[in-house]
Amino acid sequence: MKKQPLIQRAKNDAVYHLARLAVGMGRSLPRKTGLRLFGALGEALFALPTPDRQRTIRHLGMVFGNQWDERRILSTARSVYRNLGKNLFDAIHVATLDDAAFDAIVRSGPLDGLKAAHDRGKGFMCVTGHIGCFEMLLPFFDRRDIRGFAIGRALYDPRIDTMVANARRSGNMKYLHRTENPRTIIRLLSEGTGMGVLIDQDTRTDGVFAHFLGKLAFTPSAPIKLAMRMKLPVFVASNARLPDDTHMVTVTPQVEMLDTGNTERDLVLNVEKVNALLSEAILRHPEQWVWMHRRWKRTPLWRGMEEVGNVETIGRSEKCKAKSGQ
Repeated sequence: MKKQPLIQRAKNDAVYHLARLAVGMGRSLPRKTGLRLFGALGEALFALPTPDRQRTIRHLGMVFGNQWDERRILSTARSVYRNLGKNLFDAIHVATLDDAAFDAIVRSGPLDGLKAAHDRGKGFMCVTGHIGCFEMLLPFFDRRDIRGFAIGRALYDPRIDTMVANARRSGNMKYLHRTENPRTIIRLLSEGTGMGVLIDQDTRTDGVFAHFLGKLAFTPSAPIKLAMRMKLPVFVASNARLPDDTHMVTVTPQVEMLDTGNTERDLVLNVEKVNALLSEAILRHPEQWVWMHRRWKRTPLWRGMEEVGNVETIGRSEKCKAKSGQ
């Protein structure tokens, strides 16, 4: 393995020790104090002239520029960072809570459809995004006796990756890296375990172009393709922080997957369906999504794709180009 440059190693060490400090504080501070402190740290980060800050403001303007003035966009961007700080604290702090304390701060809408799919024992797909304290979904389903596994990307620093992986594992929940053998994933689904996956970011994986917040975005499609192939029930879950700092978990009714025989077209339209539900969740709480992510960094090379129904040409990674600044 190639040795990292000294500066990069020093940077990684600093991030690792900051992560350890955050975990220690998240586990030891009273929740009210921790939320106030981590929220303030988030706002302090927003005050810095970073590319992520600029991107957050620009993306909010892309989506809401015709509805909001600059003051509201800036205020929402600041709230995004404040909520990121609060959600980091809660993601760590939740591990210290017993069931009664957990239920006091995390509520949910109806779960009948997802529970029925779980109880059938044939597997299901639960799609989510980086909305609210999304890390809280795993302990939430674990405490509802729902067996599942989540898939994520391995982080650049093995030490931090181990911390995150251990935090995401619990009694009913497993955590796998994206590089896991596909046979393991298929076996877990076949055994009746639910699969949780985030698809709201432009990542280096198989995908299609589908509308997200009203604009075409390259979207990971492998989970939807797998659900179509295995005929798994698909649900969309999200979590939102409420004004009193409690959380509301929302799980949609089962998303009906199209199956017309035209697999390529069905895949795009099914991803459109899921993206529409994720977009609705973000629009309900725009201050709680990761607007700094380069969600629209790639764009299809062709034109005439702006109508939702125009999916005759399927856009994959080799048929797109990067957009600078996004």
